[in-house]
Amino acid sequence: IFIFFPKPNSYTGDDVVEFHIHGSNAVIKYFLKTLSNFKNCRLAKPGEFTKTAFLNKKINLLQAESLIDLINSETELQRIQALKVMNEDTTKVYTDLRDQMIKILSDYEAVIDFSDDEVGDNVFLNNRNKLLKINDKIKEIILKGENSEKIREGFKISIIGPTNSGKSSLINCLSNRQVSIVSNVPGTTRDIIETSIMINGKLVRFSDTAGFRNSKNIVEKKGIALTNKNLNDSDLKLIIFDHTKKIDKKILKLFDSKSILVLNKIDIKSSNKFLEDKIYKPIRISAKKNIGISNLVKTISKKIDDHFTVNEDNIISRQRHIKSLENTTFFIERCLNKKTIDQIDLAAEDLRLAVRNLGEVVGYVNVEELLDRIFKDFCIGK
Repeated sequence: IFIFFPKPNSYTGDDVVEFHIHGSNAVIKYFLKTLSNFKNCRLAKPGEFTKTAFLNKKINLLQAESLIDLINSETELQRIQALKVMNEDTTKVYTDLRDQMIKILSDYEAVIDFSDDEVGDNVFLNNRNKLLKINDKIKEIILKGENSEKIREGFKISIIGPTNSGKSSLINCLSNRQVSIVSNVPGTTRDIIETSIMINGKLVRFSDTAGFRNSKNIVEKKGIALTNKNLNDSDLKLIIFDHTKKIDKKILKLFDSKSILVLNKIDIKSSNKFLEDKIYKPIRISAKKNIGISNLVKTISKKIDDHFTVNEDNIISRQRHIKSLENTTFFIERCLNKKTIDQIDLAAEDLRLAVRNLGEVVGYVNVEELLDRIFKDFCIGK
């Protein structure tokens, strides 16, 4: 059967026909091949239907991004965030702020077109408080959404430590499958190996990194360099040591408020004593015997909750939103620094740039390069 959706009430805003056919791969491939033989028929590019919907003003850019986030959501937090940002009320927050800024900009433009010193001084005075309120609101939005990217992408945790401390065994234990090679040979892990698990409803991405040690092997040195880079991108660090060996003080110096110290291989008796429990509060485990893992997971969950709060009023989902909003506040504040009539042209230009940056969030400006980047993440047929 096929169903016809006439424009403008279809998903894309164009005339659309849906074909419902038998679902075997062979039938689908033959059907698509047959259709492609017709003139002006071709396979859609990834995200092309949704891009068409955006270009036909059926949805805005914020809603298009939220749709792909909803499709890709793995956790309840991700689903809730995607739906929140997709909501019409969220779009209205941005459009209302933009409309207010355009109204103020029109006042500035009027003074430029019909110059009057007294009117010019008044336009700064009359609109100053309005701009301050708009700026405060945008900063509030940024603050509430500071962890939105972590919800969407997952919280990044690096597992670091000396060679043969049990990093690979731990990541295998946490993921309940073998994702990393375990060997007694030091320096086995050279690439960054990642796995994802759910902890208390949050997506957590663990990275098994190359062990720290002085090595002459070029490949291993590159692996250690990758580890150092990975640390800068991480939200939390698991610093793991073999409790039967002496603690490496250079690695221990990496410990901070966003770290968890792990002492592994407690199934093996050792005379070593780690005395500074009150400072480091180490979690004692045996990755090989699955001892203490549940306690470690609870500690990780608490650490995430302590450092990365989730705001229910968040209306941001991507780093580009934060960047556009930060640019908006930058130009608003630059506009507010202009207070005399001879600066009205510069003030208007700053406000125009602020309006443009705010418009980028929902797609009210020419963002062709941005569109290509966003819609390529969709699968074919969306």
